[in-house]
Amino acid sequence: MLKTVVLLLAFCSFAQANVGFSHGNEFTASAIQGTVRVFCNGFNGSGSAVYSCRDVVLDPQAYDYFVGPQDARADKIELTASHEDGSSRSKIVEYDGVRGKSREAFNLWISTLFQKPLLEYGTNNVRYRIYSGNRLIEAMGEGNFTALVKRGPARTCPAAQYNSTDVTDCNSQYSICQRYFEEFHNCQ
Repeated sequence: MLKTVVLLLAFCSFAQANVGFSHGNEFTASAIQGTVRVFCNGFNGSGSAVYSCRDVVLDPQAYDYFVGPQDARADKIELTASHEDGSSRSKIVEYDGVRGKSREAFNLWISTLFQKPLLEYGTNNVRYRIYSGNRLIEAMGEGNFTALVKRGPARTCPAAQYNSTDVTDCNSQYSICQRYFEEFHNCQ
């Protein structure tokens, strides 16, 4: 009986040590910038624009899967990140208990009108809770880990020029900047 308890405690400690995001729990957020010029000439008109593109990117990636305990009953995971400024954010997604992995990646960094990121700069204390239906799975269904977001050095992409057959590209800084940063691998 004592051996069983010791093995169970050792397994729980091992499981707790290996929970977190699939690409690790340390991230670097870096400001990126660059200039792109667009020439538009097509059936809907012509024009040109020069954009100063700026963003802050998270390395190794802005979306990642949670990896945790395996339990065939598990079907939902809730992550609650407590930030250094006292704020917190929670997100719930489906969980594959057999594999011990969330079924979709969590938004760790992207902020838009419709979505907010889980993490912020600094130390993020993340509490996970694993459910079967609406019931918390006892024993291994909850725990904590730390996700650290450090500030990285600013990076600048080389200037670029695009030609487009759609005049709306000369009025759409967001889409052009996204394309620009994607082509230059976020100024790497």
